[in-house]
Amino acid sequence: MVARHAAKLPLLALLLWSGMAPAASEALLRPRVMVDGDSVTLGDLFDNAGERAGLVVMRAPAPGRRTSVNNDWLAHLALVNGISWRPRGLFEDAVIERAGVAVDNKQLMDALQDSLSRQGAPDDCLLEIDGGAPPLVVATTAKPQILVKDLYYDRDRQRFTGTVTVTDQAGEASPELARQPISGHLFATITVPVLNQSLGKGDIVKPRDLGWLRLRPELVRAATITDPDLVIGMTAKQSLRAGQPLTVTDLQKPLAVTRGALVTLLLNHGGMVLTAQGRADDQGALGDVIHVTNTHSNQIIQGTIIGTSQVRVTLDGTIAFAN
Repeated sequence: MVARHAAKLPLLALLLWSGMAPAASEALLRPRVMVDGDSVTLGDLFDNAGERAGLVVMRAPAPGRRTSVNNDWLAHLALVNGISWRPRGLFEDAVIERAGVAVDNKQLMDALQDSLSRQGAPDDCLLEIDGGAPPLVVATTAKPQILVKDLYYDRDRQRFTGTVTVTDQAGEASPELARQPISGHLFATITVPVLNQSLGKGDIVKPRDLGWLRLRPELVRAATITDPDLVIGMTAKQSLRAGQPLTVTDLQKPLAVTRGALVTLLLNHGGMVLTAQGRADDQGALGDVIHVTNTHSNQIIQGTIIGTSQVRVTLDGTIAFAN
């Protein structure tokens, strides 16, 4: 009676029920297994697997995926292959994960843009994939090449549907490594200049600091700068992050005069240039009109900044030159 019921129990339950405590084992189970290839061997699952370590026992999961095997299957595997191992508990399973690398999202978008362009889509449009870019993971040894198949472009609705496949560039007739249906929208865009590196307060924007960002028109604010000539040579009013659209409140002309600094006052009169020393009551860039106090007469006068620490005054301000 006992034997008849026991025969129906899983191997592990039978071992535990019968009171057979696992002996000290020579082989050790690896509870977390990472493989690179498309198969799993005895040696992947067990340390000290012996001469049969290279035996393939199962197919590996897809790259980037994982699977688990329970202790009944492991105990049976060890038994039929002569490996000295028994589970020590009911939940001594093994998780097998296959290494993988994600296909570059830019590579995917470039392939999609190229395929749409061949069907007449604007080159400067912005693509948005329904649900976001699909996760395409391939083996670490693969050199992925993305192909867009069965592409349909609806000009009126500005939508597209198709299938993205990934093959290995290493093979002349490589099988597909991944396949994913894809759909999305195309949007008209406005190209705006952005910083390609962060700048600190007071830094001057140079041509090499600029890149470009395409935005949907409704996302471009009225204050957003679209002309790079209005950015180059300007100074950051505060710290600015890379990749963000710039607005007129982010930048200012480089300061030629700072508040409280000593400046030279210049007056052109009768073919002569008269000079005096002043202290700036305001700060400003070239062309700005500021207030300056003559350090000798303490008279306040307005003048136009014409250079670094140089302010030109008019005849109305000659009193400022009186000592």
